[in-house]
Amino acid sequence: MSTAIIYARAPPTFQARYFSFRPPPVASPSPYGPSPMPAQSAVSLGLSLSMEAPSPARSPSPNALRLGALSPAPSAAPGQLLRLTTTIASALFSQELEYLYTGKSFGDAFEFLFDSPEKREDGDGERHRIDKLRKDLVFMWRSRLYSDVRIQLEGNFSSSTSAQDDPTVTPVFSSHRFILVSRSPYFRNLLLGKSFAQPTPLPGQPITITLPSPPFTPASLHFTLGFIYTGTLAFSHRTFDLDTAFHIMRSASYLSIVSLHAEVEARIIEDMCHGLFMAYTPFADYEQMTGGRWGSVGCKCRQCARRIPRVLEFATLPDVQNDRLANGARRALVGLFGDGWCTPEFVNLPVKIQDTLLKGVNKRTVPQNIFPLLFAAHRALARFQDGRDKDRDLGGLQDMILAARSRVDSVLCTEAEVCFEQPEWLSVMEADGGRFEDGEKVDWVMDSVLRGLTTKNAPMMYQVCKDYHPSF
Repeated sequence: MSTAIIYARAPPTFQARYFSFRPPPVASPSPYGPSPMPAQSAVSLGLSLSMEAPSPARSPSPNALRLGALSPAPSAAPGQLLRLTTTIASALFSQELEYLYTGKSFGDAFEFLFDSPEKREDGDGERHRIDKLRKDLVFMWRSRLYSDVRIQLEGNFSSSTSAQDDPTVTPVFSSHRFILVSRSPYFRNLLLGKSFAQPTPLPGQPITITLPSPPFTPASLHFTLGFIYTGTLAFSHRTFDLDTAFHIMRSASYLSIVSLHAEVEARIIEDMCHGLFMAYTPFADYEQMTGGRWGSVGCKCRQCARRIPRVLEFATLPDVQNDRLANGARRALVGLFGDGWCTPEFVNLPVKIQDTLLKGVNKRTVPQNIFPLLFAAHRALARFQDGRDKDRDLGGLQDMILAARSRVDSVLCTEAEVCFEQPEWLSVMEADGGRFEDGEKVDWVMDSVLRGLTTKNAPMMYQVCKDYHPSF
């Protein structure tokens, strides 16, 4: 039974039934820096309540603030077996401990652990219990009281944001061995295995664990530890950016925490990239849903256009190789062809990746997508013509867009009869010049026809154009 759990979770009724109390040392609420380890365990067992009156002084946990609980007193050395000498109901005590550790139990334990009886028929009861468990565990972590592990980073993390905003200070995080061992295979093997290479700490002092940076940064380790204690990245009001999300994912892989890896991946896909063009949907299902139409689904906002190239570059790194992120990002960047490519992040992608994306656009260049792709190419090229991007280094982006447009020109002329039956063109014809933008689109189409004409397709192209545009 962990002293920290009793201090952070147990209400006064539990403590009064099994323990006697003295005030503990006051702890700093910061998770950084050395841990104020008490020289003795907080729990003193076997003393009747009449032997010593509870002291009102303590460092309050969320549980204590709500219930007015007192802290247990140091009396036994760390690691010493503590025995209950009072008469207890072992089944009830087991249920009570189960609740303290998991937030789940049954029977009379609930009436004992709550100020008012728990309403088991209340559908929100379990959710409230889990939420309280998370808050108590966060308090236990941040208070650092009775922590027995110190985690420090080794390496260059000056480019990351630390809690102290001072890259010259090595961040140190205090934690609890039993939490780390139960939640991470890496920590379990490290702390319980025989190959633990860290120096043996002095009696009453915490074990020190050193983690490399990269993959860890102060920010990513903060969120990783928060997840270890609560099972969620939403354990505080603090948020993280895309770079930190990448570091968290790498940290999760390093520590073999599969659930953390899955959550941060989902946050990148759903929250930061707005679904990443249905990244969780297999390609065959995606094709069936969209009917093969280019750009028919997926977010094309500027935020996604700036973030998705970074996601693709990260996902394809040798030490990451995340197929779900990579496939979703490729699908998204093909769908963002045109104006969505006019970002420094896209231009900074490796040439090999850019070539792959251009091939993806070419594969989408079929009759049903001809006009959307042609219009997207012209909107992107207009950025170069009107000078919107004259102060930005967009490298060979214009050449890439022109190459994609050249493929559109070729398909438009070789499969003209099918192309000119597409709804985008028919809607222009049916409007009969009634929409302002239609005139510009007709000019783009006619220019495309002239660029794509060859001696082989010219007779058929001429007949089709006469049918749909008599002035041709």
